[in-house]
Amino acid sequence: MTAELTQNGLWIHCDCYLYDKSEYSDCIGPGYYHLSPPKQKTGAIIPGGLMRARSKSRGFALLMVLMLIATASVVGIAYIYGAQVKTAGTCNLMLAAQARYLAESGLQHGLYSLQTRATPFGSEAAPNGPYHTIAGDGGYVFHIKSTSNPNDYQIVATGTEGGISQTISMTVRLTSQYAEKMIDIAPTYWWRLGDSGLTAKDEKALNDGTYVNAVTRGAEGAFLGDVDTAVEFGGGNDYINLGTMPKLDDGRVTFGCWVRADSWASPKPRLMSRSSGTSWDQKRWELQVGVDRKLIFTLRLNNLIYQLCGYTKLELGEWYFVVGVFNRNTRRIRLYLNGEPEAAWNNVADANIKDNDTLEAWIGDCPTVPGQRPWAGAIDEAFIIKGTALTPETIKELFDARIPGISIISWDN
Repeated sequence: MTAELTQNGLWIHCDCYLYDKSEYSDCIGPGYYHLSPPKQKTGAIIPGGLMRARSKSRGFALLMVLMLIATASVVGIAYIYGAQVKTAGTCNLMLAAQARYLAESGLQHGLYSLQTRATPFGSEAAPNGPYHTIAGDGGYVFHIKSTSNPNDYQIVATGTEGGISQTISMTVRLTSQYAEKMIDIAPTYWWRLGDSGLTAKDEKALNDGTYVNAVTRGAEGAFLGDVDTAVEFGGGNDYINLGTMPKLDDGRVTFGCWVRADSWASPKPRLMSRSSGTSWDQKRWELQVGVDRKLIFTLRLNNLIYQLCGYTKLELGEWYFVVGVFNRNTRRIRLYLNGEPEAAWNNVADANIKDNDTLEAWIGDCPTVPGQRPWAGAIDEAFIIKGTALTPETIKELFDARIPGISIISWDN
């Protein structure tokens, strides 16, 4: 290509036809290109070099379009995959949250069990459950572990939903309210039976008893949250001898204790008794279980023997709160089971209990020969109140006080 400057402008010589729509150029034929002042565009199509230029432009444009399509496809596939991953991740998060919720339900169930003993503690290898909030849906299991502190317990619960599990645990402390309530009531005699030696200590320091033969001390008590334990009787010749305690010759007296039968070693086992023998007419006062496994409360008023029988059959392995009340003012004998009225005898003799302080009183058997009417199981928190006939409301409050207070010590995870 060469250029020549003349009086008519700048002329450029080239080897092909050129096309330019510029306001400053003009094509005059093959091999020449003239730069001239601006003029109106003609948009004329020039053969030769123009067609080859257009073919190259179209190929490049097509390549660019294909590249854009490929790029868009890759980006679209990546977006769809990312969306799928996000969707799966969101579903897993939802399942994990539901599993966590179920595990927290397991902790609540564990708290309820600790306070009421509605279910056993279970273990890591054999937990309680599974429990389901909705049939066929996810569920939870839990177990309770003792710790080095006798009033502290760890609850461990695992919730599962859609194959995803969450395990959480917490340590709680139980506090007994029963002892405080008994102190307010002010019993005349109160044998908590949490002893380790041979003496059954009376908390009122008026009439200690003696453990005779193979009474097991340190047994699990009637309620949790209390370091005071219970005693267990083997159903042989073991009992607690309260001795010749002072007379209960009063017009208002309340007897009570917590009991759990492990077996029926005798057809008529005694819980608390002052008697000179097993015959009904030898009794002064007594709480026992009859041959039908129902409670019997016996009192001697003057020379009359009253035997008030309950209606509920006791089950093995269950704790029961047994209370017998005599009130001369109302001329009524009443029997309570687990804080509720069980039976009543109205219009009894207008007299005080005819007691005899030369006779021994026993817990877990009937005087005076060991093994005649033995109790096989646990007894806890025995008491006698002379001069007071507890009201139904107070007895119910005592029973409800078995539920310990509870506080969270730590969330373990």
